[in-house]
Amino acid sequence: MFKPLRYALTAAFAAHTLVAQAITPEDHLAWLKANQSAEPQFVDGDTITFDKADLVRPFIPVEQQETLLFEGMEMAIKDAGDLTPSDAYKAATEQFAGQATLAADGAIENYTAGRPFDPATFTPGSTEDGSKMAWNFAWRWENAGLKIEEVHWVWVRQGGDHSGHDIMSAAGGKYAKYYTGGGTFERVLAGPYQRVMMSARVDLANEGYMLNGGKGFAKNTAFREYTGFTSPFDIAGTAFLILRYNDPRKTDDSWAYIPSLRRVRRISVEVKSDSLLGTDHTLEDFYSFNGRVMEHDWQYVGTARILCVIRSRYTDSVFYGPNGWAPFDDHALRLVDVMRQTPKSSSHPYSAKFHYIDRDSGEACYSNAFDQSGQIWKVFQVQKSWSEDPQYQAHQAEYGAAPTPPGTRKAGFQSINVIDLQNNRGTLVPCRGQSFPNTPFKKVKRTHDVNYLTEGR
Repeated sequence: MFKPLRYALTAAFAAHTLVAQAITPEDHLAWLKANQSAEPQFVDGDTITFDKADLVRPFIPVEQQETLLFEGMEMAIKDAGDLTPSDAYKAATEQFAGQATLAADGAIENYTAGRPFDPATFTPGSTEDGSKMAWNFAWRWENAGLKIEEVHWVWVRQGGDHSGHDIMSAAGGKYAKYYTGGGTFERVLAGPYQRVMMSARVDLANEGYMLNGGKGFAKNTAFREYTGFTSPFDIAGTAFLILRYNDPRKTDDSWAYIPSLRRVRRISVEVKSDSLLGTDHTLEDFYSFNGRVMEHDWQYVGTARILCVIRSRYTDSVFYGPNGWAPFDDHALRLVDVMRQTPKSSSHPYSAKFHYIDRDSGEACYSNAFDQSGQIWKVFQVQKSWSEDPQYQAHQAEYGAAPTPPGTRKAGFQSINVIDLQNNRGTLVPCRGQSFPNTPFKKVKRTHDVNYLTEGR
């Protein structure tokens, strides 16, 4: 059943010793190179416990292992199946294949819809293909956009006990089942989120693949994104709006409403990379990467096979482990493309960030961020659910989410968790009530306008 793989296990053991040390980008690349050819010694249906953790180390980025592998772990291995996107997105990819190009400065040109570039043609080490990979991620399959009724931002400090926190008994105790293990809950933020795609809309071929035909409110716009906060009381009413343009060289228009100032303020590029309201996230960290491609340099590192939560068995994320930072869920072995992000700005808090992108769905599974001194700082675990699964539909019903059109075939953004390894804390971000609705243009025009930030406040 299992193939002997002495080399991979040796490499995995070496990686294990790195966890307790300061890990640099070069260490990460060395781990990846040592394990890229690893063959799994587990099969679908296995449950990996800590005494067998060496079997999965070659398939979990070395920086993530301290969080995911521990005494008492239970990692269920389950094949995720076919996670390719909707037929409409695949048809657009085929229709416009070879049309998108990369300018000398790395900007994408001549793009209409679908996946811009074929990752099967990429060469490891290439900066050109790194930029192409970044554009593939920027224009991955997103349907008409993502809506989340309530995002929770849960600050979890290492050690302690969270059983007495309010969230464990909120709404009749319905959240308690999702938070097991250790860790101290210091603060929980909550509020809605919605991104509306305005370009590359494969459902709007008759309108030039653009919302409202690319006219008026939707002119020259890739997407508009709203992030709001309804609790706790000291930040209630705080809201952010980001307008991303089709022109890759044009800086975002971004605004924030701060209740204490009672004014809408423009957000600078630097603010988008700052801590978001005290969490371990930044606005740029959403989805793994939510910034502008042109503000960073990119390198295509290569492929790997990685274990990740990409088709959750649950209606909601379940967390466990010594600090409550680990996802308790099915882990699937996935082919991923790895890209390296290097910020162009010297004021950016990260010196480098690696992203692991699922080949089929185009979604991120993990990211690892390094500080300005080149030491590992944060690790990101991006958990996904699948729009076609009954548990996903049950999730929508439980939270009264807007309906997702049948045949969407989308890996849902179930949660994104970031662990600050240097400061022994994490921020869990489960998304409660997510959907991929086709929001009417008139409503988008109202809810994603800068004037909406102050509405009712």
